[in-house]
Amino acid sequence: MKVITDERLVIKNLKNIRFAFAFQTLALVGIVLYDGITKGFNNITNNPIWLVLILTSVILGYLNLSISVDSYENEKRIRKMPYYLLVLCCLAAGVIFGLLTKITSNSNLADSIIIGSVIFLCFLGTFSFGYFLIKKRSKDDEE
Repeated sequence: MKVITDERLVIKNLKNIRFAFAFQTLALVGIVLYDGITKGFNNITNNPIWLVLILTSVILGYLNLSISVDSYENEKRIRKMPYYLLVLCCLAAGVIFGLLTKITSNSNLADSIIIGSVIFLCFLGTFSFGYFLIKKRSKDDEE
């Protein structure tokens, strides 16, 4: 198979892939909704297709993050924040969500700690990824 070098064909190929991905995602959402309507909405999360949709959304979000960092970087200079402040902000978000879980629901302390830890790790992973992308871009610009 020959590698496509014409930019117009590359863009057309990417548009075709985007259309196929959108169709596939809509079909999977339709299957999950049908399963939810026929078996009850509580059973949606038991379907493995639900896990595929969630993981696809997370992966797509992380891949789009590198594009948005490039776009944001071109518009204006990003103010660099020390990494320890980023970790402290993520920790604060985790503590706040853990406390909100404890206050608003009748859950025990272990559930609140688990929810706060998961929120902390999700925030930390996302913001660390963005931080290191920005750091890498700034190093590449300096060289």
